[in-house]
Amino acid sequence: MKKSEFKEKIRLLAKDVYATKTNQPELESSKFPMIDKFPPLKGVMGDLFDFQYEPFVMDVEWVAPRPTTFRIKLVNGADFYLIYDGIDGKDGLFTAQVSGKKYFLESLPEEQQASEAIARLLRYKFADTGKDELEVDETEETETEIDIDTSPEPEDLGIPTTVEEL
Repeated sequence: MKKSEFKEKIRLLAKDVYATKTNQPELESSKFPMIDKFPPLKGVMGDLFDFQYEPFVMDVEWVAPRPTTFRIKLVNGADFYLIYDGIDGKDGLFTAQVSGKKYFLESLPEEQQASEAIARLLRYKFADTGKDELEVDETEETETEIDIDTSPEPEDLGIPTTVEEL
């Protein structure tokens, strides 16, 4: 076989392989591209949510480069953080920070506690401490519009004013 024949065979094979690959339907793009960019995160999310995180998670944001920190926004407005601690063997080590408490996810009991804390976040929507601007404006207006009548009451209402009048 000559060099030119070998190149032609490779070119034809490459065209055939390319044609079969492009005719296949495109793979679905993930709802959370950050999970696709950082594969260890997918395993941790699967462990914490029992591989059913998509209905409960609204967004995954990368919030800090070192230590690599992700904010997981839940559908009810609550959020928690996953902090990447490095690699142990083939698995990534993570720490979950849920409602201010840290759970080291390499330990199964702490992973279960973190899952329960996330379930509590989903069950009970957290309380907003800040007031909306609209509410603040309404309270200020109502306080300024209230006029206190300090004029004396009419005396002839039939109500005794002292004990002796009873």
